[in-house]
Amino acid sequence: MTPAIKRIQTFACTLYRNTESTVTGKLLSKTPDPFERARVKMLFDFIFFYSLLLLPVLFMLMYGQDYTNLAIHSAFLAVFVLCGGMMAAGSGTAVTGTIAALNTLLMPMLSSFANDLDVSLLYAIPWMMACLLGYFVIGIRAALALGCAVFLYLGLVAFIKVNDIPVFLAAPYSRPDKYVATPFIMAGYLLISLRVWGYYYRNLARQEELQAREKQQQYSALVTQNLTKQFLLLKGLSRSGKSEYMEGNIELLDACFSEIEKQCDTAINYLDGSNPEH
Repeated sequence: MTPAIKRIQTFACTLYRNTESTVTGKLLSKTPDPFERARVKMLFDFIFFYSLLLLPVLFMLMYGQDYTNLAIHSAFLAVFVLCGGMMAAGSGTAVTGTIAALNTLLMPMLSSFANDLDVSLLYAIPWMMACLLGYFVIGIRAALALGCAVFLYLGLVAFIKVNDIPVFLAAPYSRPDKYVATPFIMAGYLLISLRVWGYYYRNLARQEELQAREKQQQYSALVTQNLTKQFLLLKGLSRSGKSEYMEGNIELLDACFSEIEKQCDTAINYLDGSNPEH
């Protein structure tokens, strides 16, 4: 790896970490639940990397002087910046995630409508990502509601197209711009999906592992505590048995041996992982 690439990689990592700390710091500080913390980081990743994807698109639209789509995508990016500000102010994932999911759903719909009612993968993928974001951040009902909105929009487009209803539309993407840009945008969608939800599931797996390890440590501490108690009892009983033996109290000595046997069985049960009766 060349020094130039290393510097770029270091700069990108520093930019990401500083932005993540600024945006999620307040929210994470008041979120003790590890799974909610993973959800916060997932929402930030979605907003951050989707915003990065929109930047070259904006430059391309500026270069092509496509002011209609430039206005739509500028609003798209502005809402994501607003979502980041809300997270930095401490807004929960439910509110911020709802706005981010609606933004990912509605802005591509506006762009689709402005581009001759295009419903190709260039727009279908963001709609699917909006539904997934709603599911992971809010729940299945939000995902179904977003899916219903997509279904209604596609039904509207089908009705307009089938009946040849005239609709005033701005000039759509030019064919060269559309077909040249589409592979790069689709690659960007793929990278966003892999980065956001890949890391989200990795964080969930880590939290599960940490919880299992913590439960194991708690169980080990409990077993150690109970065994210590049993050994102290055995020590006391052995001293009592010795004293009774020296005094010739055979009956009490038998009772001490019976209690020692009982405490040994209890200690063995603790080691076996069963729940001994006291």
